Amino acid sequence: MRDSTYSVLEALSKGPKTWPELVRATKLTEPGLLKVLKEMQAKHIVAEVLGTSPAGARTKKYALSKKAITLRVYATAKLLKKKLELL
Repeated sequence: MRDSTYSVLEALSKGPKTWPELVRATKLTEPGLLKVLKEMQAKHIVAEVLGTSPAGARTKKYALSKKAITLRVYATAKLLKKKLELL
């Protein structure tokens, strides 16, 4: 697993994020983040959800999909990363 994929999983495990929040949380470039999100959406790990801003406007946010939550994708990735660091 790439570090970029793990950083997106880590950011989204704390709740849905808008695009600017994801860019700041993952510290990836916008094209790099877009590539990772597209790959994760194709595998049904990340889903787009509509949220509301404090001003009442509708905003698009990214969140872990129900499938990813059910399969505990983030917990598995975290465990895998710890094991790889031990090597």
